[in-house]
Amino acid sequence: YILYFMLSIVFVYALVRFYNRNLEEDKKRLEQTVKERTAEVVRQKDEILEKNLEIEKKNKDITDSIRYAKRIQTAVLPNKQSSSNLEYFIYFKPRDIVSGDFYWVYHFDAQNVVIAAAVDCTGHGVPGAFMSMLGVAFLNEIASDPSIKHTDEILNVLRDFVIRSLNQTGKEGESKDGMDIAIARIDLKTGVLEFSGANNPLFLIRKGELIEFPPDKMPIGIHIKAEEPFTRHEVVLQEGDLMYL
Repeated sequence: YILYFMLSIVFVYALVRFYNRNLEEDKKRLEQTVKERTAEVVRQKDEILEKNLEIEKKNKDITDSIRYAKRIQTAVLPNKQSSSNLEYFIYFKPRDIVSGDFYWVYHFDAQNVVIAAAVDCTGHGVPGAFMSMLGVAFLNEIASDPSIKHTDEILNVLRDFVIRSLNQTGKEGESKDGMDIAIARIDLKTGVLEFSGANNPLFLIRKGELIEFPPDKMPIGIHIKAEEPFTRHEVVLQEGDLMYL
């Protein structure tokens, strides 16, 4: 019995040592796993921080480029000019840094004529800004041609320029880039206003009454009505008339 008792004690002691040793090994394995996981988390965190810094740098480079592009776009937009017979204001606030919309004003001092346009290009931001630069260049070129005088003629030629420059053919799946525009020509000697519009109207306020001059329902660009000429509206202005494009 004493022998059995001693063997039992030895067995229990060995069993406890065995479990303790397993627990120690499990603890070491767990600590090693925690170290490895911690090192992996730290490494991933460092990689994320590095990538974030790289993204921030790229974003700053892109933003700086777009801000410089804004300077170029602003430079090509016409400066506001004064006229003794016509007072006007310009509200221009791009949603993005650069604008897909633009304004255009041209003074013919010799003829005492002012032409003004408000233009909405397809797209926003950089894509729209590219279209706006094209639009300004085309309008400046058209205005320098003495044979093109009336607003409907300007829009007809502008549409041809846009279609040709963008190689638009009207095929399915092709880009439908272009612009909507409201353009007015004011003869300051006779007081006659001409208006033509591509999807955008002109509003005239006269003695408290609102008069809308409707546009043609087609854009500057390829369209099912691309062969149709634009319409020209004419009205004799009165003192105190307010016009909005």
